[in-house]
Amino acid sequence: MSKKNKKNGQVEGKIRISFFDDLSHKTLWTTKASRRRLVLIGVSTFLLLGVIFWFTVAYTPLRSLIPGYPDARSRKAAIENALKIDSLELAMSRWALYVGDLRRVLEGQPSMGIDSIVKLSSRPVPADVASKDSLLRAEVTREEQFSLSSRKNVSGIDGMHFFLPVTGVVSMPFDPITHPYLELSVPENSTVKAVLDGVVIFSNYSEYEGYSVIIQHEANILSIYKHCDRVLCQTGDAVSAGRAIAFAGGGSTPLHFSLWNAGETINPRTYINF
Repeated sequence: MSKKNKKNGQVEGKIRISFFDDLSHKTLWTTKASRRRLVLIGVSTFLLLGVIFWFTVAYTPLRSLIPGYPDARSRKAAIENALKIDSLELAMSRWALYVGDLRRVLEGQPSMGIDSIVKLSSRPVPADVASKDSLLRAEVTREEQFSLSSRKNVSGIDGMHFFLPVTGVVSMPFDPITHPYLELSVPENSTVKAVLDGVVIFSNYSEYEGYSVIIQHEANILSIYKHCDRVLCQTGDAVSAGRAIAFAGGGSTPLHFSLWNAGETINPRTYINF
């Protein structure tokens, strides 16, 4: 059937949709609709399917099939990389702090203070490292309980009580111009100890100086240990006097030990009995 369009007087035809049984030719389902209604139904169906597809892709694992969409592994790697970047930024900040404080001490300026450095660079110590350090510290305490050096009255370090850094023989003495450190010949696998309480501001390896450790102490004092075979501490570690910080004596190069006070190198033998 048809009806006239009131606007232009044309007859608006209807479309019949029917389903028949192919064998019996029986009508199974039939409907009539105008073209306008069919268009409306088609658009509505398209929008409904689009919404269903969007929810399916957005809230189900099917979204990982979209080219370029990050899967769980990619997101995990991105998070790990972000954490590593944060750790690197923190390490760079700490390193800038240590270098700046070291420069201040070498220039004769007052240090920022051990408490400030420890607070800004504190970090948890792994359980295995802490266990090894406890054993080494106990061994060092037994070895050094009768070999402490006498105290000297020196400007800026009055009352300082130095531990012997290592047991060995002075193979080359101190000279403030040509040789501002002591060369110490020590037995293989000798334990190197911190001479005072402080904070490790450098612990690294170089081809020329081997493993080196620099410790910042109170009263603008630095102790430097070079040509070690292996280190037991990291930059930022707070160490106590007598704590094992390295091993030495495994190579042909003697251990180099030096002290600095207020930006000037000083003779360690003035304060420590070797």
